[in-house]
Amino acid sequence: MISGELSIEIEDDWIYRSDDPAAEFNDLYPTVILGTNVAFTETISLNFEATMEPVEDPTGDRAFQDLGGYLNIATINYDGEVISAYAGKFTPNFGIAWDIAPGIFGTNLNEEYELAEMIGVGGGFHFEAAGEHTLTASTFFQDTTFLSNSVGNKRGPVRLSDGGPGNTEDFSSFAVALDGGFEKLAGFRYHAGFSSLASGQGGDARQLGYAIGGEYAFLVGEDMTISPMAEFVYFDNYGGIDNDTAKYLTTGVTVNYANWVASTTYQRRDTKAAGISTDDYVLDVTLGYLFDMGLGVAAAWRGAEEGGVDSEGLGFLVSYAIEF
Repeated sequence: MISGELSIEIEDDWIYRSDDPAAEFNDLYPTVILGTNVAFTETISLNFEATMEPVEDPTGDRAFQDLGGYLNIATINYDGEVISAYAGKFTPNFGIAWDIAPGIFGTNLNEEYELAEMIGVGGGFHFEAAGEHTLTASTFFQDTTFLSNSVGNKRGPVRLSDGGPGNTEDFSSFAVALDGGFEKLAGFRYHAGFSSLASGQGGDARQLGYAIGGEYAFLVGEDMTISPMAEFVYFDNYGGIDNDTAKYLTTGVTVNYANWVASTTYQRRDTKAAGISTDDYVLDVTLGYLFDMGLGVAAAWRGAEEGGVDSEGLGFLVSYAIEF
């Protein structure tokens, strides 16, 4: 049996004011994600996720340029009631803000610690204790195969000489996480994660990451749902460099009323490298509407300070998903 989802987004990001005039530009681009599940039995399946998006950062006004397609997930999975296991190319479980933070710009900073496109093996143990919980663990390394490149506009491939935490071509990096909720707190989800990434070429220390976060969706009346979320992540030996550190804080809240969705998200990143501290933040305010036929539209305002440069921008998003 084959099933999946095709997600199509068209986004327009416009930085209309910046302390750096060169950063004032408009970027119009698509993001297309195709997820496919091929189930052989009730427990054994193959899973794939392919993405097409810009694979280079914009340097000026851009419209539908620098697009590349790549395979970011390719795994064989066993999913039992208690035990699960998988192997291939995947995103190890560490942190949730990059996945759940609301808003068009809600993941601009926290997406930096997504452990994307790793090759390895992992598994999970599902258990009940005043609620449902899942303990997961995986060991992996950064993909340096031909799959780290892209078709269309080339983004790679990633090479061992590029360095970076986890880029070792051996199973010397790992992550563990605990996720779940409680029967007496319906709508609440927690996450706690730990990652240990071996240093690649150019590094001199193992990067250690600690994540704790959660979200809570609760009803207000019959038509309104309010969903606050928060996550804090701390890295020691950030980037594989001894004594460098980084802290990420993400807080957000979403209000759903009928077909309307309003949200705001605050992200903060505090880094210390070679004794120099840098503080950055991104603030997002988004308003959207989801039509009954599945089409979504949204607009957002973004205020940020990154690398000492203040900027403001607007974002517009049209999205549609098809399940099969």
